[in-house]
Amino acid sequence: MQKITDSERKLLVLLLANSRSSISSLGVSMDKSRNWISRKIKKLVQNNILRSYVTILNPAYVYAERSSLLLVKTNPRETDVSQALLAMSELEWLDGLSGENSLIGLFRFRDAHAFENFLDVVDKVTAKSLMQTYNLVQVLTTYKMHGFPVPITDLKTPSISKNDWELLSILRRREATTEHPFPPTQQDIGDMMENQLSQPAISKSLRKLKKHSSILGFSIDIDFSYIGLPIKFFLRIRSRPGKVAQVAQSICGFDEIWDLQRVGDEFSLFATVRIPSVRDYNIFLRKLYQNPDILDTQSQISLEEWYIPAKS
Repeated sequence: MQKITDSERKLLVLLLANSRSSISSLGVSMDKSRNWISRKIKKLVQNNILRSYVTILNPAYVYAERSSLLLVKTNPRETDVSQALLAMSELEWLDGLSGENSLIGLFRFRDAHAFENFLDVVDKVTAKSLMQTYNLVQVLTTYKMHGFPVPITDLKTPSISKNDWELLSILRRREATTEHPFPPTQQDIGDMMENQLSQPAISKSLRKLKKHSSILGFSIDIDFSYIGLPIKFFLRIRSRPGKVAQVAQSICGFDEIWDLQRVGDEFSLFATVRIPSVRDYNIFLRKLYQNPDILDTQSQISLEEWYIPAKS
C-alpha cells in the first residue's frame, strides 16, 4: 500500500463527501491553492488511489427499490464466478467473506426484465461451481448509501424520464484516468448523451434530480485503507417486533455505518460498517447495544473488496 500525506487524506475525505466540488472550494476548505488541489488529484488518480467518480442514486426513486443481496458459496479457485458477477452492470459492490457463504454482492435492477436476466446469469454461473448454491435476500428499504442518508420516501415518487436515466447511467460510475482525472463537466456529459444536450440543459436536469432526491450526492471510489478505515464488517441486526424503522433511524447517523438497509430476513437490518481496527468494532458494537430495541446481531468480516469496473 502506498503512503499518502495527511493533506492528501483530507482531500480524499472531502471528495468522498462531494466529488463535484469545484477546485476553488476544495482549496478554500483545505487552505491550499487551486494548483495544489489540481496536482494532488492528478497524483491520486495516477497512483490508482482515486479510482472512479460515483453518483449516489436514491434506490427508491431510480430503481423502485428493486434490489437484492446475493450470497454465493464458492472457493478461491473458482475465480470465474466472481469475474462473471463483476461483469454484470447491475452490480453495486462485491466482497469475499469468511463463513457459510464466500461471496456477497448487492445488485440493483431498473425493471423486472433486468431481474429475470440476472437470475438467468446467476443460475448459469453457480451451475459451474462445485457447491451450485446461492441465496437471495430482498432489500425492502434503504436508509443509507456510501455514507449518504436516504431521505424518507415521498408518497409521490418523481418520474425518471428516458433522458434522466441516460444521464444517471453516465454519471453512476466514471473511471478516473490520467487523461481524465477530474469528473466530467456538464458540457462533457451533454456530449456523451445519445441525443446531445447543451450545458444549460444538463445543469437543469441535475438540479431537478438533486431537488427530488433522485441523486443523493457525488462521491469517489477508493480503497478505504487510505483514510484510516481498512476493516469492513457486514452487520445483521435483529430488532424488537415493530421497532425496525425506529432502530434504523436511530443508528443511521453513526459514522461507522456506511450502508444500511432493511431486508426480508429475521435479522431485518443489514449494515456495512467501516472501522480502523477490530478493537474499534468492539467499541462500536457496545455503543450499538445501548439501544434497548436491538436484540441480537451477527457480524462477518470482509476478506476482499473487489473494485467494480467503471465507464471511462
